[in-house]
Amino acid sequence: LIELGYLSILEIIGEGAIDLLQGQITSDMEKVTDNNCCLGALCNIKGRVESSFLVVKKPKFKDKYLLIGNQEVMKSTLNILKKYSPFYNVEMNLNNNSKYIAIDEDFLSQTFPETRLNQSVQSYKNFLRIHYLQKRFHLLILERDSNCFKENEISNNLIEWEKDNIINKDFNVRARDINKYTPHELGYHLTNRVDFEKGCYTGQEIVARMHYRAKKLPFLIIGSVDIKENLSIDVYNLANRRVGTLLSSANQADSILCLFSMNKNYDNEEFKFKDSAPISVKLI
Repeated sequence: LIELGYLSILEIIGEGAIDLLQGQITSDMEKVTDNNCCLGALCNIKGRVESSFLVVKKPKFKDKYLLIGNQEVMKSTLNILKKYSPFYNVEMNLNNNSKYIAIDEDFLSQTFPETRLNQSVQSYKNFLRIHYLQKRFHLLILERDSNCFKENEISNNLIEWEKDNIINKDFNVRARDINKYTPHELGYHLTNRVDFEKGCYTGQEIVARMHYRAKKLPFLIIGSVDIKENLSIDVYNLANRRVGTLLSSANQADSILCLFSMNKNYDNEEFKFKDSAPISVKLI
């Protein structure tokens, strides 16, 4: 069990909630049901990612949707979507009354045998369970004062959670990443955060043009580097040409697990961090 204290929920409630979200975010809201969540993002008019989140319909509620993501990013998302709220019959609130716990799938199945792993969203007596991609961990949402796991030790160390994200190429925007990347640079076309079959959303024309017309799309690679390596955000080839970005990392016993976004200049060559020697990357 790992407590994920950095998460928050933006609640969007009302008859116009699905129409508002369908017109603004990259997810197809018709695929979001009581039993199925979607990954999603919000782009600006230039096609750069302003926020990313899980999109969940609150089970047993007709018009209540939850966007779950980084606290600071959800505040920014609220400010963006509020501009459109006068045109829809909706209320928007940041939920500060929830607690977020990652639970290992094996432990989950043993402890709660009623778990239905074929459902990505399931409502239990004391919490809401959410699962996506092929992640080892499921996300539980509880009331902040819940004592459901009072007999269990809950860790605050996020390393195993971050490793799970990296292995599944799941990158969530943080405050420092807002408006910095295109969806393709974050691999969102690979994890279905962008639904290319749905209609228009903010930035859709630019995102679609890149997806269908670019000769070479950015792509993600997972690799481990020496634990002694001094990491930096930008990575370069040996000719000192920038070829990518380090998106996230997590320490392991004798190495650092990294998620890199590589741009069109990268050609499966050696690369390095700024002012460093070439780094040895064991690809995964």
